[in-house]
Amino acid sequence: MTELCTTQMLLNIFHAKVGLPLTIPNISTASWEELGVESLGLTEVCTSLEHTFGVVIPQVDSIAVQNIQELVEFVNSLAA
Repeated sequence: MTELCTTQMLLNIFHAKVGLPLTIPNISTASWEELGVESLGLTEVCTSLEHTFGVVIPQVDSIAVQNIQELVEFVNSLAA
């Protein structure tokens, strides 16, 4: 399986959409709360991912993922 979405790509989207600093330790496994990402910011990122990868990310599923790494895996599973 070819990985379409990468952690770095997602970090860049979070940085552009919600101003997430790229220098946070353990950024890919930190929870949304630890990163200061609120539901509106997560929705904006998911909308960008939908446009970028041509997938639909149901809001209930986006809320269920706990961190950036899980979101990368989830997007890649949708795009497969």
